[in-house]
Amino acid sequence: MPIRLAEPAALAVLRPGARVDLLVVPAGRATGTATLLAPRALVLDVVGAAGAVDGSSALYLALRPEQAQRAVGLPEGSRFAVVVRE
Repeated sequence: MPIRLAEPAALAVLRPGARVDLLVVPAGRATGTATLLAPRALVLDVVGAAGAVDGSSALYLALRPEQAQRAVGLPEGSRFAVVVRE
């Protein structure tokens, strides 16, 4: 599933095959209230890692069905971030 990160510059350190923890701050919540949405998600592809500012950058992650449902069910304006795992 494609994920647009709140900080697209983070895409520069990601590669297919990496594992990341996907965090989300739902729209309307304070920035200090991030929730773990998908632990150790597999990175399938990274698009626009060279600093695309036109909204074309995305991180493609392999998520379990329930994780994907939670992600698409979030309100518009929710912000995603990742923590790179080993």
